[in-house]
Amino acid sequence: MKACLIGYNLTNFILAIVLANKNFKVDIVFEKKIKIKQGNRTIGVSKTNIDFLNSLFKIPKNYLWPIHDIKIYNSKNKHSQFLEFKDRNNENFFLLKQFNLFEITKRKCELLKNVFFKNFTEKKLLKLEKKNDYNFIINSETNNILSKKFFFNKIQKNFNSVAHTSILNHKTTQNHSAIQIFTKLGPLAFLPFSKNKTSVVYSVEKKYKASEIQITNEILKYAQNFKNKKLENFEKYNLKFSFPRKINSKNILCFGEALHKIHPLAGQGFNMTLRDIKLLSNIIDKHLYNGLEVNETIITNFVKKTKHLNYLFGTGINFINSFFKIDKRFEGYLSEKLFTFFNNNPTLIKNSIKIADKGIDSIIE
Repeated sequence: MKACLIGYNLTNFILAIVLANKNFKVDIVFEKKIKIKQGNRTIGVSKTNIDFLNSLFKIPKNYLWPIHDIKIYNSKNKHSQFLEFKDRNNENFFLLKQFNLFEITKRKCELLKNVFFKNFTEKKLLKLEKKNDYNFIINSETNNILSKKFFFNKIQKNFNSVAHTSILNHKTTQNHSAIQIFTKLGPLAFLPFSKNKTSVVYSVEKKYKASEIQITNEILKYAQNFKNKKLENFEKYNLKFSFPRKINSKNILCFGEALHKIHPLAGQGFNMTLRDIKLLSNIIDKHLYNGLEVNETIITNFVKKTKHLNYLFGTGINFINSFFKIDKRFEGYLSEKLFTFFNNNPTLIKNSIKIADKGIDSIIE
């Protein structure tokens, strides 16, 4: 069995490990290698997905920082706590540096005898559509020739916002609470990953034309629980919502970031990809167990099971962002009522935790 994964990226490294464990010969093909710097980007991974990753390769414990509770506020009524997630194990999700996970998975792939890295030209990529000897092809790049040819028709939304990410250095503290504050400029997240370092993601709406100094001052204002605080340099990227209307062509499947881009306010983008990998893995296992051929049917079954759920999940995140934008016009009145409603309904809180951990299908099975 042979699989082709297009793109030198974290998604494909994890998927290659999964497929290699099923005795696939895996080609990771790319036009260019993507270099991940030791920057300030962090990834939030749910507990269920951390368990999945640890079943494939061991993540050093010192790379993982457990989050015990999650608090959501509106800057207008910060005294009203929206949600405080606490599960039985006292861990809701984990923070780790994107660079560290990229390096771990890349090294694991390099050690596997049935995983091969190959440099492909654009012409060679295009030939894959017409003739290939792979059981299936996974394309997890957004801008290559295949994406432009087959997956260009998308449902898109420009959030007209820029995510400013940084590391907040501060005095040592317990630091196991993730905080999301909906401010005038946009949603601001504090995501701890050590006793004295907290990742900051501030999604600022472009219409406010906020300067870097203004953004820094806003972050420091809301970081009042931290002492001796100092921000590192910002990294920035534009925020967009994107879902291809068509996600497969013959035996080629659109995947990873090419399959779904969502707003980062809930930290669910990478978790969606990990759930997709697990689903694809389960479908392949069922085919192998039942003695069925591993072919395009794998792709069509995946599309049927996940396309509508991923879109529903992504639009749900959009709704949350839109709700708090509208709420600003009402001086926090709507969110205050919503917070009270959720706090009086523990079943909603329980289901919210479950969806964040395992996906929307976990409550409709």
